Amino acid sequence: MLMYFIVFTIIGFGIGVIVKDIEKAIPIIMIISGVWGLIYAPVWGLATFGELSLGYYIYMMNAKKSGSGID
Repeated sequence: MLMYFIVFTIIGFGIGVIVKDIEKAIPIIMIISGVWGLIYAPVWGLATFGELSLGYYIYMMNAKKSGSGID
């Protein structure tokens, strides 16, 4: 379980690095979560959504702190 938490948090951070616009990142996160939920179970899709969102949030806070121009 901890491995998935780390992996999906890193993937969420990677989504932030690649897709800087939140309006494009959220649908990507939702699609990944939906597919994961269909493969395993809906509750794991929700957990994946939270983990990916956490990774994206960490990226946003890092970018804001470093002053890379993200508002």
